[in-house]
Amino acid sequence: MSLPNRRIRRTAVFAGAATLVVAGIPVAVVGLATGAVATPATHAAAAAPAAATGGNGASLPYTEVEAEKEPTNGTVIGPSFTAGQLADEASGREAVTLQGSGKYVTFTTPVATNSIDFRYSIPDTATGAVYTAPLSLYVNGAKQSDFTLTNAYSWYYGTYPFTNNPGNGKPHHFYDEAHRLFSTTYPAGTTFKLQVDSEDTASSYTVDLADFEHVAAPASQPAGSVSVTSKGADPSGAADSTAAFNAAIAAAGKGGTVWIPPGTFDVPGHIAVNTVTVEGAGMWYSTVAGTAPGFYGNSAPNPSTDVHLSNFAISGNVQIRNDSAQVNGIGGALSNSSVSNLWIEHMKVGAWMDGPMANLTFSGMRIRDTTADGINLHGGVTGSTITDSNVRNTGDDGIALWADAGIGADSQDTISNNTVQLQQLANGIAGYGGNSNTISGNLVVDSGISQGGGIHIGQRFKSTPVGLYTIQNNTMLRDGDLDPNWKFGVGALWFDAQQATIAGPLNVTNALIEQSPYEAVQWIQGTVNGVNLDTVTIAGTGTFAFQDQTGASVTLKNVTGTGIAQANQGKTPSYSCDGGNFKVTDDGGNSGVLPTSCTTTSPTPVYPPYPSRAP
Repeated sequence: MSLPNRRIRRTAVFAGAATLVVAGIPVAVVGLATGAVATPATHAAAAAPAAATGGNGASLPYTEVEAEKEPTNGTVIGPSFTAGQLADEASGREAVTLQGSGKYVTFTTPVATNSIDFRYSIPDTATGAVYTAPLSLYVNGAKQSDFTLTNAYSWYYGTYPFTNNPGNGKPHHFYDEAHRLFSTTYPAGTTFKLQVDSEDTASSYTVDLADFEHVAAPASQPAGSVSVTSKGADPSGAADSTAAFNAAIAAAGKGGTVWIPPGTFDVPGHIAVNTVTVEGAGMWYSTVAGTAPGFYGNSAPNPSTDVHLSNFAISGNVQIRNDSAQVNGIGGALSNSSVSNLWIEHMKVGAWMDGPMANLTFSGMRIRDTTADGINLHGGVTGSTITDSNVRNTGDDGIALWADAGIGADSQDTISNNTVQLQQLANGIAGYGGNSNTISGNLVVDSGISQGGGIHIGQRFKSTPVGLYTIQNNTMLRDGDLDPNWKFGVGALWFDAQQATIAGPLNVTNALIEQSPYEAVQWIQGTVNGVNLDTVTIAGTGTFAFQDQTGASVTLKNVTGTGIAQANQGKTPSYSCDGGNFKVTDDGGNSGVLPTSCTTTSPTPVYPPYPSRAP
């Protein structure tokens, strides 16, 4: 989602208080002294609550290794939580910069692997022109063929919707990825060294992380399927294969299967799909590439049905963000359909689905380096699921439900067990309107880098009313940022009733919120009612546990906060200046998050240290 409504700065008055209700008894919380406890004399101490365990995210087939933790003679940069710096957009907010011949970083793989995928940045040109630069690879000391890196899909400037012109300032979205499949399987303990040799021409190379995976052998062609090569598709990628793909779909017929064998196939634009299965040999083997390749269902209100797409990659060449262009990996409307085990990169959006539609499942997705969202279910999408997927380095929301009032409510949808990382403009996971939706089991890491936070529920973008959301068993790690327009922090978990009062209920249970650069939980704009926080562990914040900037009601049970920067300075752990309009009901087991008080200025954050937990 783009954020056009966030261009107007909301003035932050950091003066007021909250109303606290403990065991059903209202207690005013106004200007409490540091360390004061607002409880009636009859409220007995409760046993210490169990800590939240959060969520573990997707069952990823690869092991991720951070460059800054590996042997290097380069320069470790970060940690940084300042927008516009390379370290701020790195996983863990640290990376390694290699500048000059002989500089290297060596990854020792902890697992057997026949592949490597690494995240990198090379400097932009003065004009933003595209270029390539080699980088040398050594495996156990033996020189391999060079990687070819590029700035084509990184370095955006200015304000939304951004440009490739460095003259517009405000650089961001610095990183891209490169990957390779080897013909040999290397055992755990093998060293993979990325090194600047004399032929490596970029002025510097910044390496963030590397993923190591043992990729299975390619799948075989299903019996009875129609191969695209039988219709003339070119696996070398030299010739346009669009006509061959369409011919194979026609030959397969209703309910048939189309086979994409190993190879790279040039498909510059959309392939229309309806009542068909399109299957590849695996996301490392079968690649559909081109200017803006995509598989699209029919337009609503007559969606395609029984479409099943699996086991291939979509690799585009989208280098700018144009919200009027349909240049997404998956699009249109698909009901009673599935999309699984696809690697989608260098598109505007991984999957933008325009409803109404029902019963669509995304699973095992690997979406990387898009100019906008990862997956967006836009309007009237019901009974659908996004699960067990990884979404990394998107230019906007990682995963979003946008219940556009002009189309209809997103309802009974589930976003579960995903690992969502390094979202630039907006949030890791967002629900804009809608009702009866579930967000569960997710790991949201380093999200909301230039605007936004980790998990967000908002009455925004002309959405249908926000109803019931079940937000359970999620971990939010290092999420949130200093909004450049508002000039104050955004929470890892935040609620915004910009366009209408939110009734909810919004039930948050078993949430682990760690190392938030600013506040852990935020309420901003309008009136947000019906938030229930149950078993929420806040471990480390740069400012507050709670930041209330609007009328809101919240019930707390077993909510604990430690390492809260304001509390560490002898101040109250949370902020509210709403003159009693922030109504808190204490159901017991809470510590370290109350009371609130009011300050006239936004505090300087004390950024949390690099956490012991790695994503």
